[in-house]
Amino acid sequence: MEWVRIAGALGLGRVHDCQAVTSGVMNLSWRLTTDAGTFAVKQLRDRTPDEIRVVNDLLPRLAGAGFPVPTPRGDPVQVDGSWYAATAWLHGVHPEDATLRDDLGELVGRLHVALATLCPPAPRRLADVPESAFKAIKTLGVYADRPPADDFDRSAAREIEWRRAMLAELADQRPADAELAPCGWTHGDLQPFNLLVDADGRVCGILDWDRLGVRPYGLEVVRTATIVYGHSLDRIAAFVRAYRAHVPITDAQLVDAADRRWWTLLTETWQLERHYEHDDRSCDHLLARRGDYLRWWTAHRGEMTEALTAG
Repeated sequence: MEWVRIAGALGLGRVHDCQAVTSGVMNLSWRLTTDAGTFAVKQLRDRTPDEIRVVNDLLPRLAGAGFPVPTPRGDPVQVDGSWYAATAWLHGVHPEDATLRDDLGELVGRLHVALATLCPPAPRRLADVPESAFKAIKTLGVYADRPPADDFDRSAAREIEWRRAMLAELADQRPADAELAPCGWTHGDLQPFNLLVDADGRVCGILDWDRLGVRPYGLEVVRTATIVYGHSLDRIAAFVRAYRAHVPITDAQLVDAADRRWWTLLTETWQLERHYEHDDRSCDHLLARRGDYLRWWTAHRGEMTEALTAG
């Protein structure tokens, strides 16, 4: 059996049970129970083994600093042409808005401070060149005239039509090319499927460190707050206040980060590319979900600014 060979290559012992992890979006992961314990095993799809080795070096040091991160189990291994990596299994559940306590902002702030100490020196500024409205309209147009064959095609056609119209109307609101600060090492994908909470709603696991990298702090703050808390402006405000108790970031930098995140949602086409160019349907649902949030955000940009800069 394939899993016997994978477990053997990873040094996990004799396999007793293997269950696919159905939560999440793009990764292929399994819960593997063996003589040695219970492990999360992931197939590496868009990260190299060397990138995962960097993460595996960092995670024990983060755990030593008190952060709830999984412990790596050995180096990535290759079996039948695919690469796999394993960590110890962390117990908990993925949070919903109502089950997550209001300590996430404080945790992310402390995490960014710790990463600045544990990782190599990072540039203080990073250049950002937002997508042009013209290019986004053109890319969306590539998919606009496809004959509808199923519900996704029909939903995509409606979304494409709305975004092209909005881009034409709001082209002058494209954020300027700029060097962004403050910057540092970040997780890169802090969202409910990469968090675990205990029965009291406290974060007890920060998972999936594949996107570890240097980014503007404001972009991670805004992305995390809007994905985790959605329409709850009060909770977004509380998240940002708690974060700013640890990392100095100005109102202007937060507002700029929000504008850039909003523009990214308006111009992104990667879900269409995955579906039509790579026959990958794992992210189909995100096109409509992010489109719905984009409509709400477009109608409430003033309120979002107030929430991000409150306190």
